[in-house]
Amino acid sequence: MADTIDDSRYFWKARTNDGHTLIGFNDAAREEFGEISSVRFLTDGPEIHDGQDFLNIESPNTVSDSTVLHAPDSGQVIKFHTEVRYQPTWLIALIGERIGW
Repeated sequence: MADTIDDSRYFWKARTNDGHTLIGFNDAAREEFGEISSVRFLTDGPEIHDGQDFLNIESPNTVSDSTVLHAPDSGQVIKFHTEVRYQPTWLIALIGERIGW
């Protein structure tokens, strides 16, 4: 089995009152990626696994045209914040966990 890629350094995780976990970009991601111009979710299944291809972003600060990020945790997917596809800057904005997750 191939080694998984650990991109957890780019994400914060927060537990909600109902036991779910929200994830979003942290300061390390903001510093490394800067402005994000495009976001695409790479999975639409009911589960995600730690290290699985998870998110594709486009940023002028990355070497290639796009960067694939890997899931920082495993679990059942309840909801994707699909609005970030139309507002990709929300991923890196310092506006709190309720919008940038």
